[in-house]
Amino acid sequence: MKNNFSSHLAALQKSANSFDDKSNTTKNKLITALSAMILPGGKLLLQYHDLLLFFCAYPGNARLQQLAEKELKRIASYCKKHKASVKTIPENEGLPFANIITRFSPDFLQWLLQHKDVRVAFDSFNNPTLSLNDVLNITLPAVLKAETTAGLENEELLALLHIKPDDYAPFLLGQLNELNDNPLLKELFMERVDMYVKLVPKNMQFSRAYNRIPVTPVYYHQDLKKQFDPSQLFAEPLSPIRIPGNLEKQQVLKAVKNAMALTVREIDPATFLEVDTIRLFELERGLTLSVYSMYSQRQLPLETYFGFTFFKNGIPISYGGIWAFGRMAKIGLNIFEPFRGGESGYILCQLLRVLKQAFGVSYVEIEPYQFGLDNPDGIKSGAFWFYHKYGFTPVDAELKKLARTEHNKIKTRKNYRSSEKTLLRFTESNIGINLGGKLPVNVTDLTTEILKAIQKNWPHNYKTARADAIGKFCKSVKLDVGKLTVAEIKVLEEIALWAMAMGTKKKQQLQLMKKMVFAKTKDDYTYQQLLLAYFKE
Repeated sequence: MKNNFSSHLAALQKSANSFDDKSNTTKNKLITALSAMILPGGKLLLQYHDLLLFFCAYPGNARLQQLAEKELKRIASYCKKHKASVKTIPENEGLPFANIITRFSPDFLQWLLQHKDVRVAFDSFNNPTLSLNDVLNITLPAVLKAETTAGLENEELLALLHIKPDDYAPFLLGQLNELNDNPLLKELFMERVDMYVKLVPKNMQFSRAYNRIPVTPVYYHQDLKKQFDPSQLFAEPLSPIRIPGNLEKQQVLKAVKNAMALTVREIDPATFLEVDTIRLFELERGLTLSVYSMYSQRQLPLETYFGFTFFKNGIPISYGGIWAFGRMAKIGLNIFEPFRGGESGYILCQLLRVLKQAFGVSYVEIEPYQFGLDNPDGIKSGAFWFYHKYGFTPVDAELKKLARTEHNKIKTRKNYRSSEKTLLRFTESNIGINLGGKLPVNVTDLTTEILKAIQKNWPHNYKTARADAIGKFCKSVKLDVGKLTVAEIKVLEEIALWAMAMGTKKKQQLQLMKKMVFAKTKDDYTYQQLLLAYFKE
C-alpha cells in the first residue's frame, strides 16, 4: 500500500505544473485515488501535504481545489491522531498538530506566548555560552541576587527560585524585559543563554495549511506565468494602495508572523511589525502583496527596512525585506519551498513593479547571499541566472563582462552550465537592475562621507561632531531641540550629520530634511516620499 501511495504521489508531482484539461483531469483522478488510501506518515506525508498546499495556491479548477482542501483536512485529522509520534508526524515542518522546537528572539517569543492557537513550552538550554547566573545577577531584585553566586546550573538555579519548567520561558522573558531600554543587550543575552522552546499547536489553525488570509475570488490557473516581458509588467499601472481595516490588519499580522514561526524563521520586520504600517497591493493572478514596517525605535539610520509577504489565493508563498533609501533599494526575496515550482520570476518582477511605482525606486540591488555566498543551495540551483533572466547584472564591471560571456555560452552551447567556480565568482559583487534614470545615491556612500568629514574636522571626537552638526542644522532650519522627543533627537543627529557631510545648503532641501526628522519616527512611507523629493532638488 505504501509503494502504491508513493507511485501515485510521484505521478501527481510530475503533473503538478501543467494546467491543460488533460493534466487537470489526471491530477483530479490521482488525488481521488490517493484519498482512498491510508496516509503513510513521515516524509511521504510531508511531500503530499506540500503538494496539496501548492494546488490550493495554484488551483487549476474548482474541483481540484476542493479535492486538495478535503485531503488537507484528512491530513490534519491524521496528524491530530498521531501527534505523539515524531517519526509519523515530522517536527519543525509546520504540519497540523506537529511540534516546532527552536529558539526565537525575546520579542517574537513574547508574541507567541500570547498566541491563542499554540502553547509555548520550555525544551532545553541547548548550547549556552552565558549562564543564567550572569543574566539574573543583573535583572533580579537585590535581595535575590545572592542566589546567582553559587555557580548552579541553569535549571538548578530556576528550581531554587521556585520556577517550574512550564514557567521558564515567561520567567526569563520577564527578567529580560528589565533591559527594554537596551534592546540589543536583551537580545544578546537571549541568544547566549540559548533557550529552545517547543511550540505545541492547540488546533489545526497553527499550521502552514491553515495559515491564510481571507480572499475572494479564487484565481484558477490556465498556466504558469513563466514567459513574459518584465519591462512591460513594470509599466502596467498598479491598483491603488489599500490600507486595510483593523480586523484585516490583525489577520495579515497573524498570518505574517505565523508564516515565520511555522517555517522556523525570523526577520526583524515581522518580529517588530507595527500593525498600522500594513499596506496591501492587489495584484494579478491571485497575488496580494503586503508591505509593512517596524516600530520606529527598531528602524535603521537614514534608510528604511520594510518587510513584505506575498499571498497567493490567501496563502503565504513568499517573504523578504526591502532596504529603501529614496530611489535606491536593496531587496531579499525568499519563496517558501512548496511554491518554488510556481511563478517565482513573476513574483520577483511584481515586487520590482511595486517598488518602482509605489515607492519611487529606480535602482535595485541584491546582495550575494541570495545567489550563493555562504549559501550552497544558491550555487547548486544557479540562482544567479534566475535573477539575471529578469535584468539583474553584477555591479562590478569585470564580473558584468564575465556574465555577458557566460550568458553567450549558455545561449550558443547545448547543455552548457556555468561551473561552481564561476558562480562563486559572481558572489564577489552585488547584482543590480536599473528601472529607469541615473544611478541614485546609496546610503553607504553617505555614511562614508559622514565618517570622512568627522575624521577630517573632528578627529576621533564624535560627540563634538554630533553636537556641532546638530547646532548648525537647527540654526539653519529654525528647529528647537528642546521641543523634540528622544526618538526625534536620534533622527535629528542622523540628518544633521548627513547635511554637514554633504554640505547641504539649498533651502528647499534643508526644509525637506527638517520634515524627515519628524516623519521618520511616525510614518516610514512619508519619509520615503520626502527622500524622493529631496533627491529631485
